[in-house]
Amino acid sequence: MNNSDAANHSRLLIIDDNRAIHDDFRKILGGRDESADPLDEAAAELFGEEPSTEARGSNHFQLDSAYQGRDGLALVQQAVGFDARYAMAFVDVRMPPGWDGVETTARIWEVDPDLQVVICTAYSDCSWESMLKKLGWSDRLVILKKPFDSVEVLQLANSLSRKWHLLQESKHKLAGLEETVEIRTAQMAREQQEFRDLFENSPEGIYKISPSGRVLAANAALAEIYGYASPKEMLEQVTEIGLQLYVDPRRRSELAQRLDQERVVRGFESEIKGRDGARKWISETACKVTKPDGSLLHYQGFVLDVTAQKNAKMERDLMEAHMRQAQKLEAVGQLAAGIAHEINTPVQYIGDNIRFIEEAFVGLGRLLKDYQQLAAAVQSNTVTPELMAEVESSASKVDIGYAILQIPLAIQESLEGVAHVAKIVKAMKEFSHPGAKQKVACDLNRAIEATVTVARNEWKYIAHMETDLDPSLPKVQCLPSEFNQVILNLIVNAAHAIGDAVKQSPGFKGVIHISTRQDGPWVEIRVSDTGTGIPEAIRHRVFEPFFTTKEVGKGTGQGLTIAHSVIVDQHGGTLTFESEMGRGTTFVIRLPTAGNNTSGKES
Repeated sequence: MNNSDAANHSRLLIIDDNRAIHDDFRKILGGRDESADPLDEAAAELFGEEPSTEARGSNHFQLDSAYQGRDGLALVQQAVGFDARYAMAFVDVRMPPGWDGVETTARIWEVDPDLQVVICTAYSDCSWESMLKKLGWSDRLVILKKPFDSVEVLQLANSLSRKWHLLQESKHKLAGLEETVEIRTAQMAREQQEFRDLFENSPEGIYKISPSGRVLAANAALAEIYGYASPKEMLEQVTEIGLQLYVDPRRRSELAQRLDQERVVRGFESEIKGRDGARKWISETACKVTKPDGSLLHYQGFVLDVTAQKNAKMERDLMEAHMRQAQKLEAVGQLAAGIAHEINTPVQYIGDNIRFIEEAFVGLGRLLKDYQQLAAAVQSNTVTPELMAEVESSASKVDIGYAILQIPLAIQESLEGVAHVAKIVKAMKEFSHPGAKQKVACDLNRAIEATVTVARNEWKYIAHMETDLDPSLPKVQCLPSEFNQVILNLIVNAAHAIGDAVKQSPGFKGVIHISTRQDGPWVEIRVSDTGTGIPEAIRHRVFEPFFTTKEVGKGTGQGLTIAHSVIVDQHGGTLTFESEMGRGTTFVIRLPTAGNNTSGKES
């Protein structure tokens, strides 16, 4: 029977105290015929009613009705007993004076856990939370609000009936598959001897280990990896592999834990120590073998010596780290002139204001001294015309009203200049700080603001900077210094793109827009520009190392490569972009929040 036929031949149960609702469902879900089945007759006899003539024909659902929860439960019990189960039920949430829809559903599921249920309600006093508290989370439950739409009812009936039939098919197939696996496991045990030659001559280390950690079987390649003369010697001397073979015994425990949760563990890397103490790196692929009753028999797997690859990767990682640091130093060097200019401007007017204040106070000091002499002469009644003339001369040389007005303004401007310089220095310090080697909780908004300040001279002449930073953004576990570098690279790229657009349209000033927001278990940062856009032909190469479209001396082609490595490889996030020629480009960073274990590559 195909899915469509399965839906059309499904048995549906309607439980509602309103007979008009039953009529509505029958109008929606099909017509009448004169046939009746034994289950309908049994139900009629049970409830003292006339046999129903409304059983569904071959092209319709077969509908049964119950007007109270207890009656519905009785029909479900009867259907299970006849092995003619209902695929789904429409259950009213309120059916006084008996059980409500939630209680009815709970009772029915005790009898038939697979039954798909649609609870119909027109009331708000039975909340979703109260339903979940009684029924628990279930994919068998759907809520339908009254008055309901005919199409909606028909779609629910079709989809949930189909789902119920697929569930029965999957149970049947799963039961057969489990039986096949048990048979095959027994066959593999009998055929083990046939693989002895392959086992002995394999270039990869193959093992079988007991649950207690003793080597039960090993081939020559495995003994060689661990520095033993023969498999026999290894079996005799290794009694606890976690302590004897692993540099960190906890790695063995971690592998065992994963094997308890997963059928096969692949590429599990560990550092091991050989018989002579030499250290190597291995990659294991392992599985656990169980008895027919499900209890653990042993572990088995194979081992690859990946020391050379590991050393090469470590060298490559070190090279990438040096390259990232070099790129950061290059960026800082490129920004140095701009930062010096940003600092020099406020320093200049701070100096000018201080010199003005100094000159003003020289005149005011001289005048104050003359006033002190005049005050003393007044007290001693020795004021002379010459003293008065000297005081008037000093007062004429100092514009007291101007000084009183301008000195506070000069002080205020100087304080603002000092604050501006302090902001630049603080931003530069936060940006260039080497940071921790381990991830820490980072305020991304603050990091973005600091980087925008550091890079101000890159964009202020050609673009307006707009930021829309979500104040409720949670802190994210990351490497602050590396994240700062990514934002700087994107801002500089945006400024360069707008610079190209400005060349084509003199007088044009673009916009760089940076926004942050939370998107479920992810934090999203968007850096947009109104530049020229990225041509379609080269978009696939944007993150390639050393690829650049900039003129010589304007970039190394490492900025976006490093940004992609930092976001995807180091932080488990994603870095993508959207671009439209002539309108600009938006780079989108997505970083996982705490508790989100999905990596960017998986998502």
